[in-house]
Amino acid sequence: MISSLLWLPLMLAVETPTPIDDRATPDWLLGDWSGKGSLFGQPARMSLSVCSLAGNRGLTLDYQVRGEGSSAMRFTGHADYLPDGENRWRGRWIGSNGVDHDLTALASNDSFVATWHNAAVETGRTRYQRIAPDQLKVTDYVLRDGGRFEEFASADYDRKAACQGSPDNDQ
Repeated sequence: MISSLLWLPLMLAVETPTPIDDRATPDWLLGDWSGKGSLFGQPARMSLSVCSLAGNRGLTLDYQVRGEGSSAMRFTGHADYLPDGENRWRGRWIGSNGVDHDLTALASNDSFVATWHNAAVETGRTRYQRIAPDQLKVTDYVLRDGGRFEEFASADYDRKAACQGSPDNDQ
């Protein structure tokens, strides 16, 4: 019985997610963003919210796009990212089209590049590029036959606010 009690703190330490180092979080990406761009060659409005997961364990991302052209397409998606080594992230994407993807990403001082993959459906890449402190360019690509990535969406975003519920309102 005593030996079990001695192991309990160690087991809890192993199973409890540790907060990520603040330097690993792409803080420049955090916030609520609004943008205009194109989706499949049609004008579109996009919104993006990127916030820290509870306990600063990772990132949560919510995305909406609404086409403004002849086909008023609407799509939403949600992703959670967890750190997976220096500047590397992994996660899961769930889209309103019923398709989910495994995610891997690389972060730098001015970009966050996520690769999304579903073996049965598609592989793609999204590049979040900081243009200025409150400006972001996001470009989406899908992998085509022959191994080339083809752009299908792009938007320029402006940060509108800090994340809802964020303790840091200076974002």
